[in-house]
Amino acid sequence: MEFYEAINTRRSIRQFEDREIPKETLERILDAGLKAPSSNHQRRWELVTLTDKTIIHDLAQIVRPYPCHVTEPKTPQQEMFKIAYPRQRSMIEECACVVLPFFKQKYPMTEDKNGYGLMDYGATWALVENMLLAATAEGLGSVVHIPVKKEPEKIKEFLKIPDGWYLPTLVILGYASPSAEVPSQVKATVENKVHWNKW
Repeated sequence: MEFYEAINTRRSIRQFEDREIPKETLERILDAGLKAPSSNHQRRWELVTLTDKTIIHDLAQIVRPYPCHVTEPKTPQQEMFKIAYPRQRSMIEECACVVLPFFKQKYPMTEDKNGYGLMDYGATWALVENMLLAATAEGLGSVVHIPVKKEPEKIKEFLKIPDGWYLPTLVILGYASPSAEVPSQVKATVENKVHWNKW
């Protein structure tokens, strides 16, 4: 798939077919992630990659579906809520692979003095975006789940992750179900979002 086609066709997919992803495909996606730029060229990442359906199912039980009271969405955001909230657990249960991109937390995230705490965090999101685009190029669906409340600690405990490692998101991969619901996109274009030389 051509690069800009991957960018333009990537969507958050939350319903998957019961189908394995070939290991060589996953390795290409992971390799694409690991080629992302990083803070001070340190690449302080460790990718815990789950393909065992039993482990994936057990991990999914840590994530709770969120209640959604939107019945008739009036905005793209409400449409996303209606589709996404009830599927936070099921999209993990259905997927073929979950990648957990842990990064070494050298500076506190609340570091106000110089903002260094955001450096490794930002680099990890560059890694995640590379993987999402690579997954799209490979013909896969993908979505992220940002762990909230007690989920991060429970996930670390479940996977026996050492202290000092931080998990910003779960990257969820699989072959999209033909009936997967995708919300409308908020329009973001060069014309309506870009300021040239001044605000």
